[in-house]
Amino acid sequence: MLPNDSIKPKYDSACFSHLPGLVKDALRGEATSPLTPALFSEPQQKFDKVVFFLIDAFGWRFFEKYGDRYPFLQHFIKHGKVSKLTSQFPSTTSAHVTTLFTNQVVGQHGVFEWQYYEPKLDAMIVPLLYSFSGEEQPELLSGVDIDPREILPNSTFFETLQAQGVTPWIFQDNTYLRSTYSATMTRGARASGYKTLAEVLVNVRLRLKKTPAPAALFLYIDTLDATLHRYGPGAPQVEAEIDAIFTIMDRAFLQQVDGAFENTLFLLTADHGQMWVDPKKTLYLNQTPQFPQIRRLLRENRRGEVLAPGGSPRDMFLYVKEPLLGEAKALVAAAVQGRADVYSIDELIAEGLFGPEPPSPTFLSRVGNLVILPRKHETVWWYEKDRFEQKFYGHHGGLSPEEMEIPMLTYHFV
Repeated sequence: MLPNDSIKPKYDSACFSHLPGLVKDALRGEATSPLTPALFSEPQQKFDKVVFFLIDAFGWRFFEKYGDRYPFLQHFIKHGKVSKLTSQFPSTTSAHVTTLFTNQVVGQHGVFEWQYYEPKLDAMIVPLLYSFSGEEQPELLSGVDIDPREILPNSTFFETLQAQGVTPWIFQDNTYLRSTYSATMTRGARASGYKTLAEVLVNVRLRLKKTPAPAALFLYIDTLDATLHRYGPGAPQVEAEIDAIFTIMDRAFLQQVDGAFENTLFLLTADHGQMWVDPKKTLYLNQTPQFPQIRRLLRENRRGEVLAPGGSPRDMFLYVKEPLLGEAKALVAAAVQGRADVYSIDELIAEGLFGPEPPSPTFLSRVGNLVILPRKHETVWWYEKDRFEQKFYGHHGGLSPEEMEIPMLTYHFV
């Protein structure tokens, strides 16, 4: 049913969703994650510390292209292990950082996309910004009388680690270190902010030395993703950003820590990749000839506002009145003119795209019931000037190899 070039999440084996379990296994000498046996030279190998770098959008295609160019990446190739994993679906940051922070697959934790309908607020929201959809200002939900734990997962992976005697640290950009999403989802971890990559690499190095075992240090880097969105894969600005990242990682981190620490696992991965798109060619669903017919089929909130748009331009989720789903699917398929495929959410659940188990009630209460998956280099979105526009030259969220394939690089400091 899915296009032949689609990459489905490998939830049974090599998927991002198993990375929290791998970290836990490494610190406890267990083998509960499918990723664990292939990585460790000894069964149930136990490490004192784990260092986990997440480079947003550093998909497998970029590792293949740049792996031979940088000593930092060559170190993993020659002395560590390199594995190809899949992202979850949707291939979005929201889904993956929440999985890292909860040790739950996307179909269980329910924070599946950049924006979606939150029934407890009867509104479209952007969970990572803790704000309403279409608004530039973050933290607008702080003015609503609701506990963040009612609309975000109420337990974290860091609390689990802490309960097991592990000291977790999270290093994030100062811009969102103290945001409601971060404060809620990193409970149990000690948090440290940064402004520059050079600064935080030194801070991770120093904290690694000072923190007694067992410990887990997590660093999230967003600059590559931002550059890819703005300029697109293949742009010289992207090449310069990748050069900066791996040059400084080699000089300020790897050269300084290699040989200085024992029994420490170093792991680097990504949440997704990106695909080149042309914003000038975006198809805006609400500007198509079929939209007047589609509009009457869409759900509204109690204020009479249409529940749109959900998802992102590479995986758009529509909220259709359930009895009219078949009619809506046919109309949307006509509107996208072969530039995208249209599925009911039940079809995608049956494909196992959201996890190996039936989705949670939380996920099902938020997800749209009709999904538009644009084809290669295509985007489909919703247009409202200054609120919803597709301006990016790089994007993600879909099932293409460019979006779904990610590297996992590991190295043991012994």
